[in-house]
Amino acid sequence: MTRFSQRILLVTLEPIARQMAGPAIRCVEIGKELARDHEVTVFSPCPSDIERPAEICPLPNFNMFCGGNKANLYKLAQNSDIIFVQANVLKPYPALSDMGKYLVVDLYDPYLLSLLAQYANDRHTSASSYSLMHQVLQRHMLAADFSICASEKQLDYWLGRFCAIGRLSPELYQFDPTFRKLIDVLPFGLPGEPPVRTGKGMKGTVPGINESDFVLLWGGGIWDWFDPLTIIRAVAQLSAQYPQLKLYFSGWKSPNPQVPLMDMAVKAKAEAEQLNALNRSIFFSESWTPYAERVNYLLDANAAVSAHFDLPETRFSFRTRVLDYFWTGRPILTTTGDHLADLIQQKRAGVALPYENVNAWSAAIEEMITRPELQKQYSQASAALADDFRWTKTVEALRRFCAEPYHLPAWRRIRMPGLVERARAVYSRGGKDLVMRRSREIIRDIIRG
Repeated sequence: MTRFSQRILLVTLEPIARQMAGPAIRCVEIGKELARDHEVTVFSPCPSDIERPAEICPLPNFNMFCGGNKANLYKLAQNSDIIFVQANVLKPYPALSDMGKYLVVDLYDPYLLSLLAQYANDRHTSASSYSLMHQVLQRHMLAADFSICASEKQLDYWLGRFCAIGRLSPELYQFDPTFRKLIDVLPFGLPGEPPVRTGKGMKGTVPGINESDFVLLWGGGIWDWFDPLTIIRAVAQLSAQYPQLKLYFSGWKSPNPQVPLMDMAVKAKAEAEQLNALNRSIFFSESWTPYAERVNYLLDANAAVSAHFDLPETRFSFRTRVLDYFWTGRPILTTTGDHLADLIQQKRAGVALPYENVNAWSAAIEEMITRPELQKQYSQASAALADDFRWTKTVEALRRFCAEPYHLPAWRRIRMPGLVERARAVYSRGGKDLVMRRSREIIRDIIRG
């Protein structure tokens, strides 16, 4: 066996570029880790402003193919041993599941729950999108030889879905009673190297944000299931007393042109303007912060924030932006209710606050400003959490699969067992006498079925 034992193709629908959102980042970083042992190609149908793969990963066996069409992708897939897809890829590229390759599906984003929030005010779009993506998701779950998700809490959610569609079958139980060969945990990860400033962030470059200001950073996008409004109101409430307090949103709209500007992003800017805080104490970056430059904005921040609503999406989410807060040791203010918020509260890396409670946010922000020793304590605890989320650690479950890939037992649609099948099952438990005693019940169940 050669050192590069498998040819692995990773597919995302997001742009792989200098400005990248979470799905593309995850695909690229997983690809970089797998390229230590395998021949890796990362594919995106979107064009890229990155000229050479070496700009992302110096390993010679790491390749990128951006801006390709369906024919390009299928040719790459035919020449691969393992295909890794995010859980929307089979919609435009269904043949990827029919090539007999080992198929890995990334379920880190339980997007059906996000759709409910995104289209809550549009009944027709909500119904249509949910039905469509429900079928798309099920196709991925049935086709996968191995799946990954982002946390143990997510694992429980996905096992419930797999059970509901009949994937947790007796045959699969015989194959692996833990079901970890069906789905395992691969959290979002962090670089192995410590953060190093490479340039300026927002302090001294964004008009209105000075070097001496106390800046709260909202990393990433403003999606409809997030709650920026509570933080905006809290900052506006404190701004007269603390004019050095600033809130900076590093991404107003997605770097993917296919993703529309969300209603919550519009509402957030309108709220800041209505409170007379826009470009005074609250600032929005019109463009997405480039991935390689995010470290400068994070290191400029005195604290980092994330807020969301009390929704099912919250319970099963994995806020990838929060990991960058760990990486750079930022004190964190967030809303309660998700896995990482629990971790932050438990490890004293910041504070997890009640949903939509402006006064609680105001009090927590004020305490952060006025108690530098508390800020330092949170910062140290936040940085300590980063060690648990290095990509070298988080990719381990997928690394094991790629070293020894397998196909799962075939899925069979669950149907009511027939007369002969029921009789055999009863016979195996109690012989002929039990069959005779249960025959009337068996026939009745079959007629009703």
